[in-house]
Amino acid sequence: MEVDLCFVMDCTGSMGEYIEGAKDAIEKVVEYMAKLEPAIKIRVGFCGYRDHCDNPIRLQVFDFTYSCEEFKNYLSNVPATGGGGDGPEDVLGGLNAAVTKMTWRNTTRVLLHIGDYPPHGHQFDNPEDDYPDGDPYGLTEEQVLREMRSAEIHYFFGKITEYTDTMIKVFQSIIGEFPVFDIMSTPDPEGLVEKFFDAACSAINSAITLRE
Repeated sequence: MEVDLCFVMDCTGSMGEYIEGAKDAIEKVVEYMAKLEPAIKIRVGFCGYRDHCDNPIRLQVFDFTYSCEEFKNYLSNVPATGGGGDGPEDVLGGLNAAVTKMTWRNTTRVLLHIGDYPPHGHQFDNPEDDYPDGDPYGLTEEQVLREMRSAEIHYFFGKITEYTDTMIKVFQSIIGEFPVFDIMSTPDPEGLVEKFFDAACSAINSAITLRE
């Protein structure tokens, strides 16, 4: 069995330790899944997003690879920067890029989204929002999430702050319940790596179970 695992991550200034956590966890994930089920082969990919003021690095896409080293090398050069003066980020742009610009091909498709703020739009209860009417390019959460579902991509979320609570409810109203993992920061960097490891392995196992 082959699995596509895509990390979709907020890469603004507050997210440096989380980018490192994903980079340091991926080899452990692949090794663990190989021991658990030798027939499982994992391709890993990455889509980073920031905010609309952060062009030309608003979105960064690294397509799927079987090589953990290539994945880690790429993430080593992804800066945690930008984000503008408001809270919300270009979440919908990041998810849309992951769905439409990545070469999903395996039957088990896992998207693990990690972020600390919701998309733009008043429906997400953002107290400060430079785009209260939503995505300036016209993307909507319904459009992006339904396209994700049509592509048979399983969505999982890594929660860092309570600011995403309304986003989780809105997303679940569109695509139904999905697992939410605790990825909140820990004083020990290794503890954060373990949280990434647990979330990724749980997401893969859940997606495999849903395919059976």
